[in-house]
Amino acid sequence: MKKSFLTLCSIAILLHACKDEDVINNPDLTSTQATQDHLFAEQTFSDIGRIVEEGFLVNGVNKSCASYNLINNNPLDIDTLIINFGTTNCLQNGKLRRGKMVITYTGKYRDSLAVITTTFDNYYVNNNLVQGERIVTNQGRNMDGNMWFTIAVNNASIVTNNGIINWSSNRTKEWVSGITTYGNITDDRYKIIGSANGIGLNDNRFSMEITDTLNIDLGCLPSCVIKSGTAKISPNGYADRIINYGDSLCDCDFDITINGTNYPIVLN
Repeated sequence: MKKSFLTLCSIAILLHACKDEDVINNPDLTSTQATQDHLFAEQTFSDIGRIVEEGFLVNGVNKSCASYNLINNNPLDIDTLIINFGTTNCLQNGKLRRGKMVITYTGKYRDSLAVITTTFDNYYVNNNLVQGERIVTNQGRNMDGNMWFTIAVNNASIVTNNGIINWSSNRTKEWVSGITTYGNITDDRYKIIGSANGIGLNDNRFSMEITDTLNIDLGCLPSCVIKSGTAKISPNGYADRIINYGDSLCDCDFDITINGTNYPIVLN
């Protein structure tokens, strides 16, 4: 019995040692690919949201190269807004864009119960093709008196030179300040919770859960607007990755924690 016990212990020690050696010798186990793909998709669709919100403003917001075509402006039924960037790249909000966003809506962004659905017609951002559907529903005011929204991104894909990112997301966004300064987004602050899932450039599936509320500051534009918060990325077959969105600075620097070790990344 003692010999068998020692043998089992030896096997257990050997397996543990091999596991540690595998972690050291296999850099894929500390890959941040899923995290980078999620952050890129998140940034892309947040940017789309701001373009759409600007499209509803009529008080001189700089819209650069896009043209805006409002179809059937009837308050009694669903209307359509087409934001057209043209067939060649033009620069708007710091990014090269071409193609169209097609927005159908039952009310404008600030209207309670308004549903705003955005789809795409050959829409490119920095030469990446964006497809899918983004649905924003204005849920009115919460118990704190703040306007809040549900945001669903369905069956989205971003086609890049390195492959395709597939991404879907469900979020809740609370507008905590800046709502009274209509037409000025620089003082707008939001809080966001929610989840997402996708398939990264390496064809590996991942899920995401916001574990500490994301704090959004549109005064950071044109840089990254998430100033703080954390999220958990769970790629298939890998340990969880924890995204630390920052320390209240307006930058695109993130710390990714994997098994207790930090890996800094910068999102361009």
